Amino acid sequence: MKQLMLICIILMCSVTHAELPQFDKGPRPKNFNELRKYYASRGLHIVHKKLTTPADVQQTNDVIYSQRPGRPLHIDTFVPKKVNTTKSVVILVHGGGWKKGNRSGEHTKAAWLSGRGYIAVCPEYRLSGEATFPAAIHDLKDAIRWTRSHAAQWGANPNNITLMGFSAGAHLVALATTAGPEARLDLPDSQKRSSAVAACIAVAGPSITNDERALLSARKTSSNYQLFFGGLPETIPDVYERASPAHWVSGNEPPMLFISEGNPDAHKEIRSRLNKAGIRNEGFNLTGGIHSEWNWEPWFTPTMEVTEEFIRSVFIP
Repeated sequence: MKQLMLICIILMCSVTHAELPQFDKGPRPKNFNELRKYYASRGLHIVHKKLTTPADVQQTNDVIYSQRPGRPLHIDTFVPKKVNTTKSVVILVHGGGWKKGNRSGEHTKAAWLSGRGYIAVCPEYRLSGEATFPAAIHDLKDAIRWTRSHAAQWGANPNNITLMGFSAGAHLVALATTAGPEARLDLPDSQKRSSAVAACIAVAGPSITNDERALLSARKTSSNYQLFFGGLPETIPDVYERASPAHWVSGNEPPMLFISEGNPDAHKEIRSRLNKAGIRNEGFNLTGGIHSEWNWEPWFTPTMEVTEEFIRSVFIP
């Protein structure tokens, strides 16, 4: 049955991929204004996806899930009246280069998922201007623990938690998934409570932070990597290694889905390590867009459909 489900995912991804836009030969757009003009001249309109919360979903904002020195951390929850057969919760983690963005940016995805019977939650985490690594991963792991403690009262299975992150959020969810106790990325008072998840979906974010591509980016002036990790890779190489999801692959990981942008080999290293460890992992490649296109149509719906198929394949035997 699982093999049949996997075949269905592959076929569905292939069909969706064929429907995604493709760039013509020649110069490509450099930003979203150029992207919209580029496709408008070809008869395709790029629309920023916005959804309101369905009437049968209880949305609760600004719930405190943890305390940090001087301030609380908040999470927004989307709980449908009728939870679907997966009995699962999806934690949506925003991007923004670790230095900007907020949880409200994931509300449209939360509305889409909760409208299909999934519980969705959107946590905040401390950005690089407030606290450097590993503060954000401490926050995310606490958000996972908080979610698990509330899952049953929402009608979900506390073990059926999926992490889904975007851009910098993709890095955080991949790291939270692969980094076990040996990574020492848990606060001392939370180590006795599990932050394990049952599935992970990483959308267009780094899954390795100490390869040559990442290090080249980290050496640029005002690099997001430097702001987040607290310095150049030459001065703190151990931090760049410790923050790398690929570094911690152990064979204890749950199924993982990697969604890339124009480059299906973007997660080659971590997927190779997962394959060697016998861990199920999938890939889906968004074409014809630039970074953050998953928030826009015609990319939003294929991204969410692939996501749902993957989640269902994990939780429904």
